[in-house]
Amino acid sequence: MNTPQRPKNVLQQFRKPEYTGENRCLPCTVINTGIALALSIAVALVWIPAGIVVFAGCALVITFWGYLVPGTPTLVQYLPDRVHEAIGPEHDLDTGEEVSFDVEETLTSAGIVRECRDVDDLCLTTSYREAFQEDIERLRDESVQRERLAASLSVPPEDIQFDGSGTRLDVFVEDVRAGGWRSKAAFVADLASEHLLSEQLGDRWERLPAAERTQLLVALRSFVETCPVCRGTVTPDEDVVRSCCRDDIVSVTTACEDCGAVVFKGTET
Repeated sequence: MNTPQRPKNVLQQFRKPEYTGENRCLPCTVINTGIALALSIAVALVWIPAGIVVFAGCALVITFWGYLVPGTPTLVQYLPDRVHEAIGPEHDLDTGEEVSFDVEETLTSAGIVRECRDVDDLCLTTSYREAFQEDIERLRDESVQRERLAASLSVPPEDIQFDGSGTRLDVFVEDVRAGGWRSKAAFVADLASEHLLSEQLGDRWERLPAAERTQLLVALRSFVETCPVCRGTVTPDEDVVRSCCRDDIVSVTTACEDCGAVVFKGTET
């Protein structure tokens, strides 16, 4: 479960994560830095201190936005291949640490997912799907949700408060935010999956770090076919976007047709 969050640094609130950090596009950064230099030099010819201030401001914008000139992330994808190759179009996602956790292997070996019979994809096993639906029915009672979550967090049920005033659902323990979900449907799905994973994986589930448990829960949400809240059909919607580094990014969102609750949202390249 998520831990209470500290307020963000004021400058961090202006950061655009889709174009910075691991998602930073090197061609965008190089081109915009060149524009910043040219602009700063032009100003410095009139007054050097002003030129320095202009470059510092431009550098700050590029740092937190990933670009200086609006539209650059879209326009850069049309650069010739030789330019992308010279600058370096690939994102370096190597953290230097070996990633040994395999979500698909974990779920397959536990008998939770298998190869689909009719399509080249993964599907829930019949036994897991039935167990999941049975647990969802039990969790329609909010008192059961509260007791299940209290057991997971090792706190008294009466200390837990739900805030579902908007489309999200936030959980508080003694007025301290303990976690948040995109919707109540996503929250209920995770509660059911957490219970079943602890049974299917046994001691291995207890040994998994919180981050790996979260990966499994989120992955299982992508398989939900019936809304855990309104019982309607959950349908996927894919949106393909090209990044400035010209990799296709597929954004997948699954939501309940009847109530619009988002169950899963993720991307893949």
